[in-house]
Amino acid sequence: MISQASPHRRGLALVLLSFTAGTMDAIAFLALGDVFTSAMSGNTILFGLALGQGHLAAASRSMAAFAGYVFGVAGAAVTLKAPDRGIRRTLELELLLLAAFAGWWMVRAGGANDGVSHPYGLIILSAIAMGLQGALGRAIGVSGIPTIVITSTLTAIVGGLAERALAREKPLVLAARRQQIAAFAAYLVSAIIAGIAVWSGWLAVMPFVPLAAVLVLWMGLQFGVVQLEPD
Repeated sequence: MISQASPHRRGLALVLLSFTAGTMDAIAFLALGDVFTSAMSGNTILFGLALGQGHLAAASRSMAAFAGYVFGVAGAAVTLKAPDRGIRRTLELELLLLAAFAGWWMVRAGGANDGVSHPYGLIILSAIAMGLQGALGRAIGVSGIPTIVITSTLTAIVGGLAERALAREKPLVLAARRQQIAAFAAYLVSAIIAGIAVWSGWLAVMPFVPLAAVLVLWMGLQFGVVQLEPD
C-alpha cells in the first residue's frame, strides 16, 4: 500500500510535475514547430488550424504529438498496474524518455536556437513522456491539480475563490487552493524561464531536472496517494 505523504511533500511534487509539463510545452512550441506535447487541447486547435489552412507539415507535427501522447497514456496503463511500484516505474520511464530527449536535442540542435530541422522524433519522445505524466497525475488522483491540464486548475482556483468570497467564508484561500495556485504558477514560470533559456543549448535539460526531483521525493520520502482537504 502507498503510504500517505504530508501535504507539503505532495504539493511540492505536484509543483515540480507542473514545471516539467510547462517547460516541455514551451520547448516544443519554440523549437519543434509550433506544437504542444502535453497540452492536447491546444495541440488539437493547432492541428485543426493547420488543416484548415492547408499547412500539412504543421498538421503532421501536431498529429505526431497526439499519437505520442496517446501511446504514453496507454503505456502507463501497463506500468501503473501495481499501485506502489507502478508510480515509481512510470516516473522512471518518463525520466528515461526525457533524458533521451535531452541527449537527442543536444546532438541534433547543437545548441542552436533556430529549432530542429527534422523534429518528429523529438516531438514523439516528448509527447510519450507527457502522456505518461498525464496518466500518472490521474493515478495520483489529487483533486484539481492534474499538472498538465492547467485550464482546469485555473478554473478550480477562480471558481473556488469566487464562491468563498461570495459566501464570505474565511479563510479565503484554503490549503488545497494554495497548492493549485502553486501548480499554476510553476507552469507559468517554467514558460518564462524556457523563453529565456531558448538561447542556451541546455534548454532540453529543464524538464529532466524537476522530474528527477519528484523521483527522489518518491523514493526518499515515501510520496503517496492522498486527497487534498475538501473545500
